[in-house]
Amino acid sequence: MLRSVPAARLRWLPWNVLARGHKDSSRAPHCCAAASSWIVQKSASGASGWATPIGDRIQLRSFSAAAAEDGVKLLEDGDEDELDHKLKQMDKRRDVRIAQNALMDYLHVTRGICFSDAEHMSKRAPIFLGKLLEKVKDAAREPAEGGEELAFRSKVKKREMRDKRVRRALVRFFNFNPVNEFEPFLESIGIRPSEYESLLPRDLMFLNDDETLLYNFRILCNYGIARTKIGRIYMDTTEVFSFGHGMLASKLKALEDLGLSKASVIKLVISSPAILLRDPNAELKILQWLDDVGIPRDWIGRFLSARKSYNWRRMVQVPQFFSDLGFAKEGIGKLIRQNPDFLFGGSGNMIFAAVLIMLKAGSGKKELFDLFLDFPDLSIENFTRNLRRGILLLAGIGVSDKDIKKFVISNGSLLGSVTVKMPNSILTHLRVGKGRLRKLIMEDPHLLIKYSLGSKLNHLPKVDAYEASFKEKVKFLKSIGFVEDSEGMKKALKKFRGKGDELQNRFDFLVKTGLDPEDVVNMIKLAPHVLNQKIHVLESKISFLLNDTGYPLNALVAFPSYLSFTVERNKLRFSMYNWLLERGVAPPHIALSTLLACSDKHFVKYFVAKHSQGPEVWEKFKRGVASVTSDD
Repeated sequence: MLRSVPAARLRWLPWNVLARGHKDSSRAPHCCAAASSWIVQKSASGASGWATPIGDRIQLRSFSAAAAEDGVKLLEDGDEDELDHKLKQMDKRRDVRIAQNALMDYLHVTRGICFSDAEHMSKRAPIFLGKLLEKVKDAAREPAEGGEELAFRSKVKKREMRDKRVRRALVRFFNFNPVNEFEPFLESIGIRPSEYESLLPRDLMFLNDDETLLYNFRILCNYGIARTKIGRIYMDTTEVFSFGHGMLASKLKALEDLGLSKASVIKLVISSPAILLRDPNAELKILQWLDDVGIPRDWIGRFLSARKSYNWRRMVQVPQFFSDLGFAKEGIGKLIRQNPDFLFGGSGNMIFAAVLIMLKAGSGKKELFDLFLDFPDLSIENFTRNLRRGILLLAGIGVSDKDIKKFVISNGSLLGSVTVKMPNSILTHLRVGKGRLRKLIMEDPHLLIKYSLGSKLNHLPKVDAYEASFKEKVKFLKSIGFVEDSEGMKKALKKFRGKGDELQNRFDFLVKTGLDPEDVVNMIKLAPHVLNQKIHVLESKISFLLNDTGYPLNALVAFPSYLSFTVERNKLRFSMYNWLLERGVAPPHIALSTLLACSDKHFVKYFVAKHSQGPEVWEKFKRGVASVTSDD
């Protein structure tokens, strides 16, 4: 026959651990669908219990103090620890409720604080309640042997007695140890203990002694401001709670008179408490701008957040900035309506952060105007974050600073609208090198959309290096005016060496030195092999021509093969030529091709041999150039 177990354990006890069999099955009542309840009695013990059928489960009487039958297994061994842990948690919750009720009675009945304030303080000050319970923790312990509670075997009765002990201890503590009522008050309005320690009055303990504080507090409550939000107002503008009679109400009314609804005023006061200490007309000049661009003043209330703070004076700079860019008033109104975070994102800080990035990249008014005219559909905060992330991606794959700036100017909207993956992630998933990824992005910026967070990337097929280089060469030659499959192109392709993607950089370098692009094209047609050299080699040869020989830069147009000879060879020829020129045996202003194109044997015959000491000097110059080369 089943007997009841302590009620507290039954609340958490899984029903499948109850024994469903009995030693004497004939004494167990028959369970059927028609039976809704029955009573089981045992005359020997004098205790009674009742049970309700729930499917094939039996719920025992929760408040019985009778012992269980020896043959019934109620708990598994592993369940004891879990149940004890849950009982302790339940006891803690009960202690908190007892402390809340005791504190509310003390504040309302003993101290005379109105019921709504006392109830809120008791329920919204958990840290203060924890300190109270710590002071009466001895009352929660089990009594010593011989105590009155030993007569009760029921957990319910023991818990009731424990609750009475805790409550009596709290009442006794309040009677002999008056608490600082400002502590639970400040905690209940949303201020942490670590923050309100410096705000506690030094000469007051009881709230009713500061009537001005309570008066202004209730003004805010009655206006509709949540009690838990008043703490922010108290921390930022404590002076508000020292206002005289009617002053705070008039401040709130003045904000409504500006054209703001009550709900908007509540958000405004919570987010910007300083507005209560300043002239609202001078502080909220943004409202005049809203009037000018055709936006109702109360529109701002839809986007204010009690969790943020706002700098209303700095916010005025946003519409002024758009006006300077060239937007008309109607355009500014439409822009702000579509993107309210232009105003409320850091009070304009976020939009100016994005503008600063664009300005550093070299954007002008026109580029900024176009950017904001077709601004992507996302917040300015996310746009700025994406813009920075995209720039880091370009830098991470080796794009030069100059090319990054060009990319940002031409693709700023696209770069800011996509949250791209990190460079290593993209390289790993595509299985490509930085050079190839750099080339792909620079050729097709819209690939960034595929490289955004959350997108799935597949391995790119391997590319034949020779075929890719050949295509780059053809593409370059076509870009500078060569006709595909023409004899000139075939000749140039036979002369070119190295990677095709390097040709354009070398061509650009020659143009930067001061040569006309058309002249550079003609040079390539005459001597395609000049582009086979690296940029620093070309730079050293041009520097020698201009600084040591006295020839002008355009001399290269007639004889581009000069760039194919080594600097040492050119130095040797010009050293000998200058020596002969000083002695009057060489003609002045000789063409580069005449001096450099011939072989050494021809040069000795027609130049060196013209002077009797020429061969000796020639050998001396050769040894000098050779020694300089070996030292290098």
